Amino acid sequence: MPPRSTAESKSQRPSLNHSVAAEIGAEIVSGRLPVGALIPSEPELVARFGVSRTVVREAVKLLCSKGLLRTGSGMGTWVLPTSEWNFLDPTVFAWVRGSSDSERAIKHLFAFRTAVEPAAAAEAARNATLEQLYALESALELMTTAHDDFAQWIEGDITFHTALYIASNNVFLAPLANLFREYFKMSFQISSSRLHHQHCLQEHRDVFEAIRSRNPPAAENAVKILLERANDDVSTVLSAEPKPSVKNARVPG
Repeated sequence: MPPRSTAESKSQRPSLNHSVAAEIGAEIVSGRLPVGALIPSEPELVARFGVSRTVVREAVKLLCSKGLLRTGSGMGTWVLPTSEWNFLDPTVFAWVRGSSDSERAIKHLFAFRTAVEPAAAAEAARNATLEQLYALESALELMTTAHDDFAQWIEGDITFHTALYIASNNVFLAPLANLFREYFKMSFQISSSRLHHQHCLQEHRDVFEAIRSRNPPAAENAVKILLERANDDVSTVLSAEPKPSVKNARVPG
């Protein structure tokens, strides 16, 4: 086979960089390369992946930019603590979603939402514009008409919580909605079921009515109840045998 042209090599290099980074990143997120561990040396990675030193270096640079690795002169390259990882990066999210540790990520998400989302709801009750109230109501209608269409339900659920954060009109809270959109989707795919819908739809209505009636304490309390019950539903599904795979999540029916 004739050697690739320089143009071909350059055009394929970005995909090679990302392929190598994806394999190493998945090993880090899964714990196969634990925190504090040195990754294989550059020559070892070149031999393993059959790529050039340049590709390996660029892959390592990419992982460093996402907070997973750090390189020290004469010290090698090692895995950083999870506190350094950029979990909001879409690529890191994809690795988390495909790992056996995705359950822990969902638990962290619920802890975060429990701390922040009630405050966002209270702010929405104070500050939501008429247009933002319509957006919340439209998302609620999407959930109401979904019935057994779980894809529509999940889309409505994500849209509702995104609209809630935006309706806070708080410059620090509003951007969180889009940052967490994929994590919301992963969580809602697990919790969605007919049993979940029976109480969850009413809980979303309670949140909306509290926001529409400009009642911050009621909005805050309604979100706390919604999150507590949703967390219970997710915990029930995750503790069931056999455990569902988030990577290939099937909505319970």
